Amino acid sequence: MLVQKYFESRQKILEDNLHKYIDTIEDAHPKLKKTVNHVLYAEGMRWYPIMVFAVHEMLRGKKNVNTLSPVIPCACALEMVHKAMVIHSSLPNLNDVDFFYEKKSAHLEFDPATAILAGDSLITMSYGVLAEISDKKKAIQCIRTISRTLSSHGYIGGEAVDQISIKKNIRINVLKYIYMKKMGSLLQAGTEMACIINGTEENLMITLGNFAMNIGLAYYIVNDILGDIGSVDDEEQELRIKRKNKADYPGLIGLEKSKKTAEKLLNDSARMIKNMPHNEVLMEFVHIIKDRLP
Repeated sequence: MLVQKYFESRQKILEDNLHKYIDTIEDAHPKLKKTVNHVLYAEGMRWYPIMVFAVHEMLRGKKNVNTLSPVIPCACALEMVHKAMVIHSSLPNLNDVDFFYEKKSAHLEFDPATAILAGDSLITMSYGVLAEISDKKKAIQCIRTISRTLSSHGYIGGEAVDQISIKKNIRINVLKYIYMKKMGSLLQAGTEMACIINGTEENLMITLGNFAMNIGLAYYIVNDILGDIGSVDDEEQELRIKRKNKADYPGLIGLEKSKKTAEKLLNDSARMIKNMPHNEVLMEFVHIIKDRLP
């Protein structure tokens, strides 16, 4: 119950600050701004920005909303680029997704051209948000983190391999790469920016980054397992139907081995942080994914 309140309170802080940033683009065309709002304020758990808050508060040694101000730009920027990727990856020429977070995808609610521009505007806005960090050396480091996360070495690289792999027989390492580069890289960006703001030593930053990568991969594998046994909601099932020409974990290594792989990733993640003080919220990320395993 306390952890649920934590997630709810941090989501509110995030959304209040997102509104402040979006309200500053007064000169934007109303249709463009409406498209941005349509996606940015869709329902969802906001895992990526909450990862920023959780790591920051763990490093600070206390859960207190008054300590969050240094990482609010990081959390908002990360949510902006996440939703930009949602817009772009939903397009008909990519994954052709009709609904996300119980809302019509932006290209259906408005039109593909405006959707693309809305995604572009969120990406460029994220850099401006990070540039507001008072310590300019840390601001540049965070901008570099987001740039690398979105690049051909990160999310976009994962999406490119995903698209190239359609209707092909791929190896499990290729699918692992796709999943890590998509969800894993965004979670890792959250841990990295929180560490940058707190001046965390390199070894701890690497450990937290590996933790983020592991749970991102585990989340995708669990989704594959649930889809294989037909235990997903209508929206996820529709996405899976459209992905029928793409590989998944159960299809490549079997259902039982997929479960064991996800369990090992989650157990390894828990071990990585078990001796870190004030790790309750990070452990909850592990428990939420583990509880979804059939």
